[in-house]
Amino acid sequence: MSSRAKFIVGLIAFTIFQRLLPYLVTNPDVNQNPSIIFYPWSFMPLTAVCMYLGAHIHSRRSSIGLALLMLLLSDLSIWFATGKFASAFPPDRCAEYVAYPLIVMLGIGLNQNAWPSRMVSAFGRGIVAEIAFFAISNFAYFLTQTAHSHDVAGLIACYVDAIPFANKAFVSTAIYSVLLFSPIAVRAAGESPTVSDEPVLEPALTR
Repeated sequence: MSSRAKFIVGLIAFTIFQRLLPYLVTNPDVNQNPSIIFYPWSFMPLTAVCMYLGAHIHSRRSSIGLALLMLLLSDLSIWFATGKFASAFPPDRCAEYVAYPLIVMLGIGLNQNAWPSRMVSAFGRGIVAEIAFFAISNFAYFLTQTAHSHDVAGLIACYVDAIPFANKAFVSTAIYSVLLFSPIAVRAAGESPTVSDEPVLEPALTR
């Protein structure tokens, strides 16, 4: 296994752990009040890692498959940790399985950019990815929720209510996107920043 492949496996494991962590440190049977219990629920590298997979894995099927596997394993871990199927697979969860493959596609070509435009592009695409995820996930939530009326006014209210919860996601994606497409990540993958990036999988192995 190449250094880059090992780095990707580590990223996936770290992302799954980050997604599971809040369910391990908080009580799933208690309604979490942010004014009493603070945890950066949406501060995680999932979006940035999905773009990284799109940029560094040659096969589109493999990159999307890894992203979906990462999401599924983290959801199953949440189910196991909480003992509640609804905590891991709420009615609107399907939206994430639609959004993250699209985010993987946003990463295509990022590893072809030179420094420092690579980090700038990663930052910009990360913000676009979060906007897309915000639109898709909250539309799915709107379709499955009962707090707002199912009309245009209710849809707008649903998006407005979601804005405070999206702040940490935008900040974390901006930070992780820049880090994962910086010389720091290249060195962490055991490579030289001056070496051109090659796909993790050879074309013959990706069909």
